Amino acid sequence: MIISLEQLVVLLLILGRIAGVFIQAPIFSSRSFPVFAKSALAVWIALLLWFVTPINATLPQTPGAFVFSLVIEVGIGFVIGFICNLIFLMVQSGGEIADLQMGLSVATTLDPIFGAVISIIGRLAFFLALVIFIIADGHHLLLSALHQSFTAFPVGSMVNFSSPELAVQMINLGTMFWATAIKLAAPIVLLIFLADFSFGIVSRVAPQVNVFMLGFQVKPAIGLIGIMLTLPFIVKYVNYLIEFMAGQFILLAQTLK
Repeated sequence: MIISLEQLVVLLLILGRIAGVFIQAPIFSSRSFPVFAKSALAVWIALLLWFVTPINATLPQTPGAFVFSLVIEVGIGFVIGFICNLIFLMVQSGGEIADLQMGLSVATTLDPIFGAVISIIGRLAFFLALVIFIIADGHHLLLSALHQSFTAFPVGSMVNFSSPELAVQMINLGTMFWATAIKLAAPIVLLIFLADFSFGIVSRVAPQVNVFMLGFQVKPAIGLIGIMLTLPFIVKYVNYLIEFMAGQFILLAQTLK
């Protein structure tokens, strides 16, 4: 079998879009995922899609045009992975807000896997969302969105990343980000507020009680109880976020056209 130059260009462009997804998408972008295995998986997916993906009528003919098309392909994959990763950042931010109210925000450490300073409840919420994501076949949904993106944007097609519709979609995602974080943390914040209110009453009735030190011992326990009580609702809401992610993929296909 003789591989032509055009076929090799198509393979590299497909691999570029897959690489863009792997840069941002959860699981695939994790540092605990070995680089060799990650590269092998990306090449394997590219080979599977090589002869079944739609191709633009005009492929890049010069090195400069090829590099420009490759950057666009990576950008498309990056946006797809970013939308998926945003769900986990929403849940993690909600956990970090709860951490702040529970008095655990000082108990942070550097996670070498993610390369960032993490909090206890924030990372717990992240891994909880990750487990739900895998159980709900969210990773299959992500790979399906990658496959369908080649139908919406054939290999080598030009995409307008400066469109106002894309900017509006990103702004709406930012609004959804903070709204979701506040919704997830609201029960814990309310419980901690009631505990602080009770401590305030105790300090007025019995000034000799050190409510400040008592709060450090009670607030984490109250927060954990609140998380256990709201866990079914968190699972349901994460499933809703996965459906929301699928809708955002469809909206992205309409926006970039």
